[in-house]
Amino acid sequence: MTASRAQAPSADRFRFFWQPGCSSCVRVKELLTEMAVDFDSVNILDDEEGLAELTRRGIRAVPVLIKGDEILFTQSLEDVAKFVGKTRDVQRLAPAVLYERWQYFLDTALGLIAQIPPERLQEFPIARRPRTVCNLAYHIFQVPEGVMAMTEGRTLDSRDYDNAIYDHLTTVEQILDFGRGVVEQHRQWWARSDQTGQKLIATYYGEQPLHQILERGTWHSAQHTRQLNHVLDGFGVAVARPIDPGAYDGLPMPKALWA
Repeated sequence: MTASRAQAPSADRFRFFWQPGCSSCVRVKELLTEMAVDFDSVNILDDEEGLAELTRRGIRAVPVLIKGDEILFTQSLEDVAKFVGKTRDVQRLAPAVLYERWQYFLDTALGLIAQIPPERLQEFPIARRPRTVCNLAYHIFQVPEGVMAMTEGRTLDSRDYDNAIYDHLTTVEQILDFGRGVVEQHRQWWARSDQTGQKLIATYYGEQPLHQILERGTWHSAQHTRQLNHVLDGFGVAVARPIDPGAYDGLPMPKALWA
C-alpha cells in the first residue's frame, strides 16, 4: 500500500477510496494487504481531490476500488479478490448460525446503548470522522434495516439506510426503542426468508447470494457493536454485558477497530 498521490493517477494502479471509522473500509484495506496488492490509499476526509473525483464519477459513498475506468463497490470480499486478480477461499458459517450471531450482536448492542451516559451522546468516538456516539449507536440497527429492505426488493441500495441521519433519535431511550423495533422486524424477516441462503438478491453492487449478504450484515453490525463497547470502556463505564469474544469466531472480522 502507498499513500494517496498528488499527481494524475496511473490507469494501471488500484486506488482504494475510504474514510476512518468505516467498517467495510477497514476490512477491505486489510484484505488488499493480506493479498499483497499494491494500491494507493485515498482517505476522502483528507484528500480533497480524491473526494472531488468520486463526486465527478457520481459515487456517493465509500469504500470503492478503482483502476482506470473500472469501478468496484467493495461490499463483497469475493468480488474484491476477483477484481484484483486473486482468489479467496471462503468457509462461511451456515445461514441459521449467521442469523443467530446477528441477533446476538443486536441484543448485545441494546445492552450497551442502555449504558451510554446521555450527556456523551453527541461526542465523537474518533476525531477524524464526523459520526457521534448517537449516530454509531443507531447505525448498528440501520445495517439490518438496509439488508431487510434490499433482500425483499424494497430498495436496490442499502446505503439509503446505512448513510441516513436519523435526527429524530436524540436520546438513549429513543435509540433503544428504534433498536428493539428493528430486532423484532429482523426476527420476522428471517422467518420468511430463504433459509438456505441460496436466493440471489439484486443489489447496487451486483447480484449476490443471500448467504453472502447475511454474513456481511452480521459482521458489519458486530464490528460497530465492538466499537461501541470500546467507546464505553473509554468512558469508564463498567459494561454489564460485554461481547463474548467467541461470537466473532467464523466471521471475517476486521483486525483493526477504526482506521
